[in-house]
Amino acid sequence: MGGSSRQSPDELVILSGMESGAALGPYQIDRELGSGGMGKVYAAELTRDAAGLARETIVARKVVHPHPLETEGFFKRFLREAQIGQLVRHENVVRTLDCDAISNHHFLVVEYVEGQTLAELLCALDRVPEELCRHVGREVCKGLGAIHDAGVVHRDLKSENWSSPGSVDT
Repeated sequence: MGGSSRQSPDELVILSGMESGAALGPYQIDRELGSGGMGKVYAAELTRDAAGLARETIVARKVVHPHPLETEGFFKRFLREAQIGQLVRHENVVRTLDCDAISNHHFLVVEYVEGQTLAELLCALDRVPEELCRHVGREVCKGLGAIHDAGVVHRDLKSENWSSPGSVDT
């Protein structure tokens, strides 16, 4: 979930699930951004026109580990949420740009937000100022409201999934 002043989608996007330098469809993996129970997230570059984006767009790509795909109904939910995610337009929600499966690698491509995660910010502070708590709470609720209005329940709400572009005044 993003903060309120991100770079335009023509500049940055997120990909997940491959080794650095690997290509998957029109995306070339740059570096791993993170990993979790569902898969890995990578920064990647769009190497040819796809998903309505300009070439050389940096995206985030989330590649799903094989084990969740074995769960009954997972892939159907994955596709449904990706399709709905493409419809959500809100300044506090990263856009879902693409969803595909190539060579048995299932992945989402989402807008990339360069900046500090809430988890990183909290670790850097000895004490969290009340106004920062209120600000983050308001912005997260606005983004969740837009997601819920689209009929989706966010299943992975955590401080690592909220980013603020640039730095946050503390």
